[in-house]
Amino acid sequence: MTRRTTSPRRSRRRSRRARGRLPLPLLAAATAGLLALTAGCTALTAHRAVIVDVNGTERTVHTFGGTVADALDAAGVTLADGDLVAPAPDAPVASGEHVLVRSPRDITVELDGHPLARSVNAATLGEALHQLGLDPDGMSLSAGHDTPIPADGLTVTAERAPRMVVLRDTVRTEIRSTGDTVADVLAAAGVDLGEHDLVSPAADAPADPDMTVRITPVVGEPVTEEVPVEAGTTERENPDLPEGEREVVTEPEDGVKRVTTATVLHHGEEVERVLEEEVVTEPVEGVVEVGTKAPENTPPAGGGAADGLNWAALAQCESGGDPTAVNSAGGYHGLYQFSVPTWNSVGGTGLPSEADAREQTRRAQALYDSVGGNWQSQWPHCGVHLFE
Repeated sequence: MTRRTTSPRRSRRRSRRARGRLPLPLLAAATAGLLALTAGCTALTAHRAVIVDVNGTERTVHTFGGTVADALDAAGVTLADGDLVAPAPDAPVASGEHVLVRSPRDITVELDGHPLARSVNAATLGEALHQLGLDPDGMSLSAGHDTPIPADGLTVTAERAPRMVVLRDTVRTEIRSTGDTVADVLAAAGVDLGEHDLVSPAADAPADPDMTVRITPVVGEPVTEEVPVEAGTTERENPDLPEGEREVVTEPEDGVKRVTTATVLHHGEEVERVLEEEVVTEPVEGVVEVGTKAPENTPPAGGGAADGLNWAALAQCESGGDPTAVNSAGGYHGLYQFSVPTWNSVGGTGLPSEADAREQTRRAQALYDSVGGNWQSQWPHCGVHLFE
């Protein structure tokens, strides 16, 4: 019998093909597992964890539904007449979202002695006040904002907070606030201060009823520089120093101060303003002594007898001894430089420079006697020569 032999090369090719195939039962099982895994991923994708808040009580529910109504069903919530739901029941809902349910509640607010009774869909007093159009921060309440409203209703008393005004340059905001400080008032007004804005009174100052808080906006960065502080000089009398002489006791020394300036808004216009000044070095005040000691040869103000005085020496000082002398302005004449009114007051006529020297001397002596010897009032610079 002839036996048919198989080529070794052909046997190896068949063996490799056999190793690359799965038996049919195993292939079917793998396909089923893959389908199950795909279905599981789809189920996980459809699953939603939603937070349901019913009148202030929260719970997390799990649902495969895609609407708010599905989440409420999962929470076992049955809506009653008058209940409000947010979002609406037919609205789509995603995992992690909140669903709020609020049932009607009766609330009475005794506001400044006047009762305000309403039905609200609120879980807390704070929610109810907002629904009533009242600012919880603008009044003093007998209960806290987070006080729950029970099913049978709630009654609270309230007093309106003091009225405050916030003036930011030209923008006026009027609020009511129970805050203790100016910072509380600004927060209630929703004001965000700039880094360098000026506030008066200061932010940490106490808040007073009917107060006005003024804000000066600062534009840009403030600039600080050092400037000199000019030193002054005072004078003091020294009785041991000859009259009219001055002696420096202390030289003045300028100081230094640090000045911060900035551009601010004032009535809508940008202007420069000094924000702060600080003295770094105090100035040193100068001192000058002024002599008051009278010269030893100066006669007393009362002088002596007119006819015993040195009138020639006075004439030499006043006019150089010239009876016809007239000063450059034309107002003073003769030996003793009379003015015409003064000449007339002692009986002279015409011009003094036209009278002879003897008459001028007589008139000068009469003037001396008429002022009681007060020669300084008539000849303040040359009168001292009368006593030589």
